[in-house]
Amino acid sequence: MKRLFVVAFALVGAACTPQPDTSEAQGVIRDLYATVEEHIGRISTPLDAIPMTDELASLTSRAQVAALARNEPFIEGDIAANCQDCTSISGLEIGPQTGPEPVPAAEGHVMLEARFMLNGNEPRAVLYDMVETPQGWRIDNILTEGFNLRTESQSYLDDAAEPAEEIPAP
Repeated sequence: MKRLFVVAFALVGAACTPQPDTSEAQGVIRDLYATVEEHIGRISTPLDAIPMTDELASLTSRAQVAALARNEPFIEGDIAANCQDCTSISGLEIGPQTGPEPVPAAEGHVMLEARFMLNGNEPRAVLYDMVETPQGWRIDNILTEGFNLRTESQSYLDDAAEPAEEIPAP
């Protein structure tokens, strides 16, 4: 009985815990999509136009340098628009995650989802892992179906660090 009371109390406490105000974080994402709209159809949104945490910005910057050293693109396409060679974006909605299996947010983080139509008829969703920093809300990761910016960046760095296969001497 005592255990049941503790569980019930914990559930009531969790239900009464106020959810963080995400309006400022949503504003950051809304501003990002204003930048996306400026670039769409011409060039991909530059990575430095995405308000990232210092850690994520450093990680992606190092991955870009590694890509340049290998004469390869780091990311092909627009991360924020989740597309390559896209021409338009419409119907932007920003809010909590939707879907049957939401990605859990780390402590102190908020997960926001941007939903929109790409090129007039392709529904897209991009998930932003947001954290409040002294500089304001910043993006700590970007996830889409089959893509995780942190994982891709780290993987690219790991691949770049692997020694090249030796070419046998003639």
